[in-house]
Amino acid sequence: MNSGLESGITRFKNRRDRLVKVVSTYKEWLERYTEADPQQLLRLYELTENLKRDRLMVAFVAEFSRGKTELINALFFSDFKQRLLPSDAGRTTMCPTEIYYDADSEPYIRLLPIETRFRDDSITALKRQPVEWSTIRLDVTDPNVMVAAMRKLAETKVVFKVEARALGLWDENDPNLGYMVKDQDRVEIPAWRYAMINFPHPLLESGLAILDTPGLNAMGAEPELTISAIPNAHALLFLLATDTGVTQSDYEIWNKWVSRHASQHYAVLNKIDMLWDDLKTPEEIGRTIQRQIESTASQLNISPASVLAISAQKALVAKIRADQDMLRRSGIQGLEVMLAREIIPSREKIMRESVTREVGPMLHEARETAFKRQQSARQNLLDLQALSGKNEQIVGQMREKMLRDKQLYDETTSNFNVTRKLVAQQGWEVLARLDDDRMDKIIEESMLAISDSWTTAGLIKGMHLLIRRMGAEFDHAHQQCDGIKQLLNTAYQRFHEVHGLERMDPPALDLGRYRARLDELMVSTQEFCSDPLNIMLEKRFMVKKFYIALVSQARILFQQVRIETETWLRLTLDPIVVRIGEHKNQLEHRLENLNKVYANLGSIQERSAAISRDMARIKAQVDQIEEIAREFSQLTGTAMKPLEAGEEAPAASVS
Repeated sequence: MNSGLESGITRFKNRRDRLVKVVSTYKEWLERYTEADPQQLLRLYELTENLKRDRLMVAFVAEFSRGKTELINALFFSDFKQRLLPSDAGRTTMCPTEIYYDADSEPYIRLLPIETRFRDDSITALKRQPVEWSTIRLDVTDPNVMVAAMRKLAETKVVFKVEARALGLWDENDPNLGYMVKDQDRVEIPAWRYAMINFPHPLLESGLAILDTPGLNAMGAEPELTISAIPNAHALLFLLATDTGVTQSDYEIWNKWVSRHASQHYAVLNKIDMLWDDLKTPEEIGRTIQRQIESTASQLNISPASVLAISAQKALVAKIRADQDMLRRSGIQGLEVMLAREIIPSREKIMRESVTREVGPMLHEARETAFKRQQSARQNLLDLQALSGKNEQIVGQMREKMLRDKQLYDETTSNFNVTRKLVAQQGWEVLARLDDDRMDKIIEESMLAISDSWTTAGLIKGMHLLIRRMGAEFDHAHQQCDGIKQLLNTAYQRFHEVHGLERMDPPALDLGRYRARLDELMVSTQEFCSDPLNIMLEKRFMVKKFYIALVSQARILFQQVRIETETWLRLTLDPIVVRIGEHKNQLEHRLENLNKVYANLGSIQERSAAISRDMARIKAQVDQIEEIAREFSQLTGTAMKPLEAGEEAPAASVS
């Protein structure tokens, strides 16, 4: 395994594990030292679990016979010392194949029968139904058994055309499907619709996941690939043959399904060994390859730096034989360096930003609260020491003033509680309009718009309605949350003006990226409907499958907006509630001290000693949260606002 790629993914795993640890430590701190909201603790637990399962998905996309599977073998499985995944000549990957590591299960291959296409279930939904899959246990200690099991990925079956047509895999009028014909009545189709491989490879254990896609026609037959799997990949490697360059079918795949998706996509010219010629010098061969790189970059409208030329087959052989010269000539090391230097850091950045957005505000508030508690204890000690030598009348006057301040604060808090109830009610109403029942009604209306006309025109009509209704719900949530933000700003402004609490400005709810994803779904719909084949043939089966895939993604998007809104409501309201409650506790502690001193002027030393012990305990809490904040800041690259240290109060003497 290339040390650069291996070390890059290892660093990704280490940072992810450290993020899990720091969030878990913060959760434990909250449980130990605060009266944390159970929902907040649950969310932190869910966040750490999601981080543990976080994967870096790299999708391999190409027309048939471009060497995708061989490249996967060379990049990730050369330590197996033979071809793990089947990659003989011809079409070897007959179904989309997802390769990853799941520590909670033994190694396996799960295969989804092609017959599930008769039903309306999406692949995403079927992943939650293990009974629908054919599962083969993998014995990773036996290479022969492993290779035999992996051959299942290339299985096909011969069926009558009428069955293939019912599965949406055959159309006599589609010129691209000629390769499937076996005889006058029968065609060859994939045996499996989707494959999932759980394999304990070090890189997969570190968080890498691979999506090996089939060729052009198979991708078009499974809309969920183009609507969900490929757009959600963190990087795409698009394979072409060096000798042919960009063919018409290559360009169609690139234009339809690659160029618009993923933050990073690269073209990989495979099979450069076909240009190796003993009658040419290495320099001449290099210039030929460079011309092909520049031509490919120009045709795909990308930078030449995003085009790499390799020989996957020679790379695999070189790694198995430990032939360093062949490995260098194969060009695969440049691809490995690119993966390590560009794709992995990009995914890590997304992970950091996600954790920062969710945990950052909570952690900042916890630091502020702990620091205010420390300042309050220090002020309590200073107050007590200032009372030393005072008579009962002066202490009584101070007590009365503190009591009036406490009563005024209680009145403001009582008014705020009315606002808080209103905010909670409005928040509940917002979330109620983002629940699954609401989405079901929107989908039902969209289906009615299509009615029995499963044509491209009906699809566009139904999708326009679906997206318009979803967009309206997103806009409603945004407007309601703006109103909630104004309510809280007004309430907290009073605490600032009357009681001197620090100003707070809750962030606005931002649903921009979800609206953008809605727009992407509409663009995908329009592109599907503008495909000449779909317009001419009006493939009812494919239109319905496409719509089901769109609805599956729309439902996920709706759920994500609900979670985002729910998180915003909590992050907006919780800090204000904590600040108000903490200030009330501080006033009560100061009043309690004055009451006890007023009742017994001789108790000042005793009270001071007790507060000094509290200060030591609170300082330990502050030191712990500061250590958590420093680690969080280092891992996420965010700056934590420094807490201003107050003057140290003199230590209380104990007689």
